[in-house]
Amino acid sequence: MDFDTFKDELAKGVQERLEALYDRKYSVETHTVEKMNETYEAITVKPEDSEIGVNIKIDQAFKEYNDGRSFDMIVRQVSGFAAEALDNRPGFDLNAIQDYSVMKTKLSMEVVSAERNAQLLETVPHKNMEDMAIVYRFVLDTVEAGRGSILVTNKMLDNYGITAEQLHNDAMEIAPEVRPAVIKGMSEVLADMMGAEQAEMLGLGPVQDEPIFVATVEDQTQGAGILAYQNFMDEAAEKLGGDGSFIILLKQGKP
Repeated sequence: MDFDTFKDELAKGVQERLEALYDRKYSVETHTVEKMNETYEAITVKPEDSEIGVNIKIDQAFKEYNDGRSFDMIVRQVSGFAAEALDNRPGFDLNAIQDYSVMKTKLSMEVVSAERNAQLLETVPHKNMEDMAIVYRFVLDTVEAGRGSILVTNKMLDNYGITAEQLHNDAMEIAPEVRPAVIKGMSEVLADMMGAEQAEMLGLGPVQDEPIFVATVEDQTQGAGILAYQNFMDEAAEKLGGDGSFIILLKQGKP
């Protein structure tokens, strides 16, 4: 079975399984998802009585199929992922999304590679920053499975009747309030990751003259956006002390 056939058969199998298990109608479609720093093949699963669906990556599923895993088992696994993702979707009001005066209070910024995202950047408002680009997101509710966000597109700006300049100015004011910068020493970060007991055993924790600091946001998701904050460099210099000279290493992750 080639990949195109696999996609179509998987979508059909997932739809049939979910409808049998949950006694409701589902729409399951295949398409290519283009996101910041990432493009992948997916199926989109959406209950027909809902406006919101979820994307499930299927590249790995096809690899497992070629490695000998049964197709039926893959359908069961992907159906399970879809059901769990639908249960844990961040909640939001679709009517509110159409109202910029409401949505602008959820504005955040993301800093991405301009080169890697050149094609996608043609469809979204952005501001160049050296070899990177600032893009804009609306941060939705946080649930146990993670935090949801919506990438602002040129089409959305047209619908809102606002300019890219207004969007940027609003984001510069609101984003640092919605997602304030957090700067911690690397030793403290490692201690937090390991847990208090293990960190104490290893002697980890805040230290004087910390040589490396980590700058991010509270939920540690798309934290590179803080580089666009107006006062971030001053805050970083104050936190690090010294003469205000420092080197920033940017870690680009998948959104």
